[in-house]
Amino acid sequence: MHVHVSVAVLINSDNQVLLAQRPYPKSWEGWWEFPGGKVEKDETFFATLYREAYEELGIKIIQYKKWVIRKYSYDDLDVTLHFFKVFKWEGKVNPKENQKLVWNSLKDLKVSPILPANLFIQRAFDLPDHYAITNLSETKKNIFLSQLRNKIDNGLKMIQIREKEICFDELRIFAKEVIDICKPRGVKVIINSNINLALELKVDGVHLTSKELKILKNTPKELIIGASCHNPQEVHMAERLDVNFVVLSPVKKTLSHPDIEPMGWKKFQEITNNSNIPIYALGGLGLKDYETSIENGGIGIASQRLIWK
Repeated sequence: MHVHVSVAVLINSDNQVLLAQRPYPKSWEGWWEFPGGKVEKDETFFATLYREAYEELGIKIIQYKKWVIRKYSYDDLDVTLHFFKVFKWEGKVNPKENQKLVWNSLKDLKVSPILPANLFIQRAFDLPDHYAITNLSETKKNIFLSQLRNKIDNGLKMIQIREKEICFDELRIFAKEVIDICKPRGVKVIINSNINLALELKVDGVHLTSKELKILKNTPKELIIGASCHNPQEVHMAERLDVNFVVLSPVKKTLSHPDIEPMGWKKFQEITNNSNIPIYALGGLGLKDYETSIENGGIGIASQRLIWK
C-alpha cells in the first residue's frame, strides 16, 4: 500500500523546530517526529498540511514553503513524505491529540528516538536550495564577479570555488575576491579539494572529489564537507564518513563531459531515496530544474554554467 503524507517543519524566531511525540495507540509509539498526516482522496498536499496543523496543533498556516520529498517503507507501507517549511501561523501551538510537543534546535536535539525518516531533515535543514559553482574558464573575472553580486542579490546562499585551470597563486587571489563579496552578505563559501587552503582562508567548507572521498580517513570537524558522487557506492561512502552533503552527477548531458551517459531523474531518485545524506542534483541543470530535483528526493540543484545565466 502506498500513501502520501504532508509534514510540517514549523520554525520559530529562534530557528528551532517543533517536534511531536507519537502517543498511544499509534504505531511507533514514543518516537518523535514532525507534525503531519496522510493525504486524503482528492486532497492537495497543502490542504492536508493546513488541515493537520489545525487538527493536531490548533493553528492556521499563513506562510510556508514546499520543501523536500522523500520516499520510505514502513512495515507494509510505502510512504511518500512531502515536507513543508512553515514560517508563520495564526494561533498558539497546543497539543490537540494528547501528544508531547517540544521546540528544539536541530543542531542539538534533546529528544530521542527520532523517526528514521526525520533524521534526514536534521542534515538538510540549513542547506540552501541552490549550490553555485564558479566558472572562470568560460567567463572573464570582472564579468563573473558582477554575476556573483547579482545572484547574491537574488538569494544565492552558497558557492563552491572550483577552478582547475588556474595556478595556485591566482586561485588564492580569486578566492579572496569571492570571499570579500560573499562573507559580508552571509553567503557560505566552499573551496574545491584543498583542505589546507580552506582552513587558511577561513572559509565555510571544502568540497571533495570522488577520488579524494575514497582515501579520506577523517573529515575536518570545523568545516562543512561536500563531496562529488556518481553512483550509489560513492554516496554510501560519503554517508559513512558523515559528509554534510553530496552532489550527484551527471543527471543530464553536460558540456564538460559530453561522452558520459547521464543517469536521468529515475536513477537519481533511486539513489536519493536509499540514502540519508542530503543530495544536490548536478549536470546540465539550471534554476528551472529545482522543482524536479525536489520531486525526485534531492534538496536542490548544483550548477556551474546555467545558474549564472
